[in-house]
Parts: sequence; structure tokens; C-alpha cells
Amino acid sequence: MANVYAESATPVRIHVLNGAGRLLPPALVLVAFIVTWQFSSDWFGIPVYLLPAPGDFMGRFVSDRGVLAYNFAATGYVVAIGFAFATLVAIPLGLAIASYPALKRSLFPLIVFFEIIPKTITAPLLIVWFGFGFTPRIGLTIIMTVFPILVNSIAGFSSINPRLHFITQSMGASSWQTFRFIRLPAALPYIFSGMKIGMVYAVSACITVEFIGANEGLEVLILSASSYMDMALMFAAVFATAILAMLLTGILLGLETVMMPWRRGL
Repeated sequence: MANVYAESATPVRIHVLNGAGRLLPPALVLVAFIVTWQFSSDWFGIPVYLLPAPGDFMGRFVSDRGVLAYNFAATGYVVAIGFAFATLVAIPLGLAIASYPALKRSLFPLIVFFEIIPKTITAPLLIVWFGFGFTPRIGLTIIMTVFPILVNSIAGFSSINPRLHFITQSMGASSWQTFRFIRLPAALPYIFSGMKIGMVYAVSACITVEFIGANEGLEVLILSASSYMDMALMFAAVFATAILAMLLTGILLGLETVMMPWRRGL
């Protein structure tokens, strides 16, 4: 009985060790960067009002944790909602475009045309149309996030050899079974690649709208701190933005591991 438990626990232990092994190098690089930054600021005597050292603004995460947490949650909520909507639109649309060549010829050039338009110029329009609430922030997040997920979804759903469809049909598989067991698993690596890029775009889009006009969010906090020349709080908010992006990307990586267990060792 003990051998059975040991054998069942071994894959879990190996998976945990592999995960720790992947996280350790970037964590060490980040620690080395912060330590180098701290000692460089002390060594060269860089004034706080130009470039605060980590020791100057890390304490603000404790002293100003309330305002940082509130604006962190406000930005994170918009990013999560906008990213979710963009994903729900992009993946089915990518499947439809990849499945019907006529749809690809008619829609894809129009999608590329709208993607060429700089997204920052649409932010003021969204604020004029929808005001300063969540709607323009979510709208720009969706607009900036849809394209990379859509393009990668089209590539993923188009990557299957058409002969496989005839093979599965000859073996009696239904269209749903072919999609579930062959087409979707083959497209998932492409889809998640687009989602990783889209997550970075989602955070950038939300920050952009907050910069132009919003009443809450991390960029609003950065602008408020800059008006008082509070460099320590500004850098704390900047680091909070980076932490938000890394946290959401980490959640996405965890979802990728769950949905694609065959790639856990890669």
C-alpha cells in the first residue's frame, strides 16, 4: 500500500519540482536586478526625486496598501472583463473564418484594415461616446486584445491537414468528435500564444484609457502622484502594474497547463 502511495505521489512531486525549477531563474534575475538597482542608487547618490531606489518605494506597498489595492483591483477588473470578452469573440470568429474560405476572403481584409488604425486615437472617441466609466476602458481593452487572439486562432484551426477530416469521417467520427479530439487540441497552442500576447495588450489598453480619462485605476494613481512629485508612490504604482500583468499572465499559464496536459514537460 505504501508503494502505491509513493508511486502516485511521485508524478505530483516531479511536477512541483519542475514548476519550481521554471520559476526559480526569473525570480533570481528579478532579485538580482532589484539589489543592483538599490546598490547603484546608493553608490552613485541618485536623488530620490529623479530615480527612487527600491528601498524608497517598496515601503509604500505597506503604508499605502489601501489606495494601491483599490486601484489595482479597478484596473485588474477592467483587464479581466475586457480580455474575457475579446477571447469569447476572437476564438469562435477565428474558427468560422478558418472553416469557411469565403468568410476569410471577405472579413479578414476588413479586420486587418481596422487593426492598422492606431488604437490610442480611438480612446478619446470612446470617452466622448461612453463617458468616463468602465465602458470605454473595457471597449479599448477588447479592441486591442481581439486581433492577436483572432489571428492565432485562425492559424491554429487552419493547421490541421484536411485529409484528417476524411480519415475521421471514414472511421465514423462525428463533426463534434473531430473538433473536440483533433482540431481543438491542435489549435490550442496557437490560441494560447495569441492570448499571452493579448494579455499584455489588454493591460496596455486599460492603462492608456486611464491616462486619457478615468477616475480610478493604477494610471490614475500614477498621474495623481506625479502632480505632487511623489516619485516613491509613482514607482510603487508602476511596479503594481507590472505585478498585475505578471499575475494575470501566470493565471493564463496555469490555464494553459490544465487544458494542455500533454505539454507540461515542455
